[in-house]
Amino acid sequence: MTRMIEVARDSVKEPMPKASFRVSHKLADHPLFQLDRLARLAASLPADRVEFNGPVAPNQDPNLTPSNGMTPEETVRRIEEAKSWMVLKNVESDPEYKALLDACLDQVAEQTGGLMGGARQRQAFIFVTSPGNVTPFHSDPELNFLLQVRGNKRMSLFDPADRAIVSAENSELYPGKHRNLPYEDGFEAKATHQHIEPGEGIFVPIFAPHWVQNGNEVSVSFSITWHTEESERLVKFSYVNAMLRKFGMPQGEVGASPVWDDLKVAAYNILRPVYDAVKHVVGGRHRALALFFGKKEVAAAAG
Repeated sequence: MTRMIEVARDSVKEPMPKASFRVSHKLADHPLFQLDRLARLAASLPADRVEFNGPVAPNQDPNLTPSNGMTPEETVRRIEEAKSWMVLKNVESDPEYKALLDACLDQVAEQTGGLMGGARQRQAFIFVTSPGNVTPFHSDPELNFLLQVRGNKRMSLFDPADRAIVSAENSELYPGKHRNLPYEDGFEAKATHQHIEPGEGIFVPIFAPHWVQNGNEVSVSFSITWHTEESERLVKFSYVNAMLRKFGMPQGEVGASPVWDDLKVAAYNILRPVYDAVKHVVGGRHRALALFFGKKEVAAAAG
């Protein structure tokens, strides 16, 4: 099989690297990323797996995100002039994209001696962006290779441990929370600026805050994500910390108290199935959030 992604072995020394590094790939001319194929994919996905909008800023308020007035398929077909940003989520639901995702992560695992590219929670996302548009400041709760297929962009990437950039509270997860984070222009002095062209990619560490400025051409990027045991543990810890804060209980960072960390992860393992069962019984996430946290969380989830 043709090697789709190239990872330098000396780039990876642990299953969950804390710093970004560059990779290369051979997806720039792949037929799955032609706009016609992406338009058909956008039309086939459920509405909750397609997110798109009009022009936005790095500090975009998710409650004020503008619409572009088009359908997902039309957005892709008119992306040159649409002034839009779009993400097609969980495209591994399509067998062709799943095969490509698996091939890439299997090759990462092979090249890193099994350290990276594990089989846990593999997912794939495709970003389609108009010239000059922006992906707002946010962080993602997965390990991620962002592979640039068409066009170019600049990523401003920040240290996830820098609490002057993102507070512990803002970094935490809870059901219904939007991924966008508060941003200030002064943050840029601390950014690592990554410029990526077709055939290039970057590893984005879990919870690393970033925003993206697209170049002067249409951009298509393929994001392949996965988890390790350690990253799953961080996500669980984050959810429990956020829940306890909502009940007025200040929380420490991960690692501050290993015993408490273990208890929080154990609590998540017990409570998450309960939440999922309640969500199923009451008819959805919004009603479950109202039962657990009150009506404010329903409004936040809707936003």
